[in-house]
Amino acid sequence: MTAVERVQAFLPDETSAALITSDVNRRYLSGFTSSAGAVLVTKTRAILLLDFRYFEAAQKSVQPPIEVMRMQRMTENINNIIPSENIKTILIEDDSITLAVFRQLDEALSAQVIAGGLSEKLSEIRMVKTPDEIEKIITAQRITERAYTEVLNLLRPGVTEREIAVELEHLIHVYGGERVAFDLICITGANTSLPHGVPGERVVRDGDFFTFDIGAVYDGYHSDMTRTVAVGHASDEMRMIYETVLEAHKKAQRAIRAGVPAAEVDAAARDHIAMCGYGDYFGHSTGHGVGLEIHEAPAVSGRCGTILSDGMVITDEPGIYLPGRFGVRIEDMFLVKGDEAVDLAEIPKELTII
Repeated sequence: MTAVERVQAFLPDETSAALITSDVNRRYLSGFTSSAGAVLVTKTRAILLLDFRYFEAAQKSVQPPIEVMRMQRMTENINNIIPSENIKTILIEDDSITLAVFRQLDEALSAQVIAGGLSEKLSEIRMVKTPDEIEKIITAQRITERAYTEVLNLLRPGVTEREIAVELEHLIHVYGGERVAFDLICITGANTSLPHGVPGERVVRDGDFFTFDIGAVYDGYHSDMTRTVAVGHASDEMRMIYETVLEAHKKAQRAIRAGVPAAEVDAAARDHIAMCGYGDYFGHSTGHGVGLEIHEAPAVSGRCGTILSDGMVITDEPGIYLPGRFGVRIEDMFLVKGDEAVDLAEIPKELTII
């Protein structure tokens, strides 16, 4: 069943329609990227509404069953469609519009506008990736790995975090990435205790940890990988913390399989770190889904009730962060495939000393 068909199956009856306006879900359903527009899905049709800026390009690239319609004013176009499709109610994405926009739609459209349920359904549909989506994620990962492997040649005492981050972003573009998947985290020394540290002018020193949390985008799909490496040498404590995180990562990996609650994956990593005495220094979730967005469902956290199923792509990224001293995080994306967690990365996880 295609994504459009799954939305159609979600519609409560023949007089219902779904209006998808968010950029990411519009692209997911139509395969077309634009900064504005909408997809109207009825029980029998799926119509991509675009203004003149995108209309011609969409006509050439969008495939059936999606119809492309030139949009003059969205609400007027929809009101023209409503009688022919006998639409009485229109479901909208409740988590991607403001209350003001909801009121505008409710006033302008000749069918009843309903907020609730559609956003959650679209998130659920997107959790399970098609083979084509998985290949795009893997391609983004290979681009990331190639850039990472090359930039390691520049990592040495005296270079700054910013210099590494700038070169890494450049290489991601050189090797085929549309853009970086997020603001790259390239941090050294005491900054590695900051889970979302920002690259700056801090200089790499002998004996530092250096953390790379990096990713690329390929044809709209993201990759996400974290490696922590040591520069010159690593102390016994640094090695011990690294091995603790690595074992937590492996325990979570072994927990990833179809039919398992995402919360159990989180617990596998978290319980190990807590058992080793560092529970207070692991304050974020163990992972998240990856796809058209860098963070999407399911959340791999203790509060998530989602049951993993074949085709989901999630991260496994435990960490330990000692304030003002150093931190370690190790992250890979995994494809859920029956009783197997398929690691989408080809970069070793063992401690690397540059």
